[in-house]
Order: sequence, then C-alpha cells, then structure tokens
Amino acid sequence: MGDLSLSQFEAKIVFDSDADLSRWSGNTLRSGFGAQLKSLVCIHGSGDGSEDGERDTAACESCPLQKVCIYEYFYNSRPPKDGRVLKKQSDIPRPFVFDPPVAGRHSAGSAADFRFTLVGKGVEHLPYFLLAIRNLGESGMSRGYRLGYGKFSIKSVDSIGFGTSNIIFSGDTVYNRAISMSYQEMLSASAEHRGDLTVRFTTPTQIKEGDRFTAAPSFRGLISRLLFRANALAEFFGSGMLYDNEQVLALLGSCRQVSIARASTEEIRTKRYFHRQKIKKQNLPPFFVGEITYRGEFSREIMALLELGRFIHVGKMATFGNGMYEVEV
Repeated sequence: MGDLSLSQFEAKIVFDSDADLSRWSGNTLRSGFGAQLKSLVCIHGSGDGSEDGERDTAACESCPLQKVCIYEYFYNSRPPKDGRVLKKQSDIPRPFVFDPPVAGRHSAGSAADFRFTLVGKGVEHLPYFLLAIRNLGESGMSRGYRLGYGKFSIKSVDSIGFGTSNIIFSGDTVYNRAISMSYQEMLSASAEHRGDLTVRFTTPTQIKEGDRFTAAPSFRGLISRLLFRANALAEFFGSGMLYDNEQVLALLGSCRQVSIARASTEEIRTKRYFHRQKIKKQNLPPFFVGEITYRGEFSREIMALLELGRFIHVGKMATFGNGMYEVEV
C-alpha cells in the first residue's frame, strides 16, 4: 500500500477594490493564479500576466527547461514513460487544489479567505505559490479585473493540520513551517461508521456514473471517482497507489450495500472556453451542488477516503475548486 502526503493552507485576504465573484470563483482563481505563476517562472515570458498567458503552450512544448519548470509541474504534469500502472492516463490529476473564496459581491475593505492544497513535493514550491497569489491580488480576481475590480492584499497565510495550524506568511515574512498530512495518518485515525452519513457538495461537482452524468450519484459511484483520483495522485505524486485493483473492487463491492436515504441537489449547466485547444465556448456536462444522505455501513477505509477527499475534492475539474464537499455523521 502506498501513501499520499499533502499540506493545506488558508490565505486570508482583504479586497482593495470591489469584487464580483461568480459561482465559478474557483475557475477565476485558478486561471488568474496560473497566469501569474507562469509570468514568474517562464523564461519565455507570458505577456502581461493576464489569464490569456495560459493559452500559448507551443513554447512550453519545445522549452529545454520543461522537465524542471514549476509551471509545467503544476499545470501540465505528464505520466512517466516507465510507469507501471495507469499507463493509459494521458491527462493526470494536477498536484494542487483550490478551495475557492465565497461567491458573490465583496466590497472594498471586506475580508475573505480561500484555501489551497499542495500534494507531494508540491509543497517545496510554496514560495512561488505565495508570490503568484500576491501578484494576482495586485492584478485583480473578479469579473472586470481589467477595469480594476477584485484587487486584494494578503494579510496572512496559515498551514492547516488536524486541529492545529502554523503561521506561514505574515507581513513580509515567510516561515518554513508547513504541516504535512498523509493518507495513512487519516486511515489510522479513522473508525468505521454505521447509520446515516451526509455529504454536502459545496461547489459544483461533476460525477459520471455508468454512461451518464448524475446529480445524485450512488455511494458506489461517488467512492469510485474518489478512489480513482486518490490512486492516481498517490501513484504520480506519492509513494504508490493507495489500493490495488483487487482492493478497489472489494471496497466498491462494500459500497453496494449503502443506499441513498435523502437527496437534495441542484443541477447546474455551464459553458467553457478551452484555451489550449482554442475551441470556442462549449456546453459542459451537468454539475450539481447540494447534499445527499447515505445510509449503511462505512468501513474505516471508506471513512479515511472521504476525509482525504475533503482536501483533494472529487470529480472533474477538481483543481478549479469543483467537487469540494463536507461530511456530517
């Protein structure tokens, strides 16, 4: 059994100008952050640091520093050529996740916060994350950012652990005190649960079960997507897959006995422009938000996976902040 380590951070900010964050604020945060990170580390430059800086990838493909580029590591990770498992994964999960700020209107002077999780060795690049976030604040994170909306200042950044936290950034000082967590620690601290368990999906979540996308996935469907994501992250950025194929089948088999007691979800439809492929806006498969109460017996392994999922999210486009959820027992 392999393991997966990660560190989560909470950034507390104050808006210097009015901001209007949509339901897809995670998309705004991830895209703007990516442009700022690229402008920091790319030897070819990336224009004015706007979101358009993510579009041109031709220089990246031929760059001699591609294998050691921090932007490539976070945004364009590729499976190793000598990989033993998940060989058919051409588009592997990214080693970071954003928990976006609350959507809606924020007035100048108002406080907000968001979290981000760095997976595996990604924590070694934390200073670049902080610089890119600072630069994003100067550029703006909001609808109309080109007109000066959504500018913010970082007040502090804390590393969040199990019941503890360390100050990472305050004022102009950065402290190297990141708290590391691992799946094996979560597993050791978990206990089986019997009865009702409510999963509250707080950001748009997209889960495909069978041949269709659903706004009320079965528990098996939920854990199947979570297991796939967790195993892929552990294989490419940890010490190996958390569960082998036989163990995965056993875990999913146990999920068949779990039923849906209640479901209150809302389907969401949206469009997206695919910058890299230069494809105009296309309709995406439906997302959903809301809560589902599952009833049954939940093993220690399942409870640990649900805990891990709070950090890595579940479903498609997780690094955009999608698929974030809370668990209530």
